[in-house]
Amino acid sequence: MKEKMFQFKIKGIALDDESQMPIVILQSLETSRIIPLWIGPFEASAIIIEIEEVKPPRPLTHDLLSEFFIRHNYKLKYIYIYDFINDHHIAKIVYKKGFKTFSIEIRPSDGIALALRLKAPIYASEKVANTAISDPKLLISAGNFQSEILYFNHDKIDSQFM
Repeated sequence: MKEKMFQFKIKGIALDDESQMPIVILQSLETSRIIPLWIGPFEASAIIIEIEEVKPPRPLTHDLLSEFFIRHNYKLKYIYIYDFINDHHIAKIVYKKGFKTFSIEIRPSDGIALALRLKAPIYASEKVANTAISDPKLLISAGNFQSEILYFNHDKIDSQFM
C-alpha cells in the first residue's frame, strides 16, 4: 500500500527568535497548517536567492545540480520529507530519466532549494504532516519597519520541534 503524501509550499523564511537561525516555513496546500524546518544560513540563502529570482554572478551548488538535471534529461519529480531522526527531518528526492525512476536521500533544505529551481513539488508523509502546526501566532513580525522579517515565537510551539 502506498503511503499518503501531502503537498506543501514554501510560505517563507523566518528567524528563530532565540538562536537567530533561519527556518523555512512550509504550508500545506490543503490547510493553513505549517511545518517549520530549521536550516543553515547557506541553505537559507540558496532558497531566498531563488524565491527572490536573484541571479548570482557565478552559479551556486544548487544551480549547478539543477543545470545537470536539465542538460542530462533528468526530471525532478518531487522532494519527499518523510520522517524524523533525532529531531531532524529526513527527506529524499525522487527523479527520473526516461522510464527509470530513482531516489536519493537529501537534506530537506537542499531538496527544497533544488525543487524551487526545477519547479518540482514538495511533499510530506502523513507522519510529518501530522506534526504540522496550525497556530498562526507562531510567526511574529519584527516591527513596522521590517515587516518582511518574521520571527519564530518559541512561546507558542510544542517541544517536539526543539
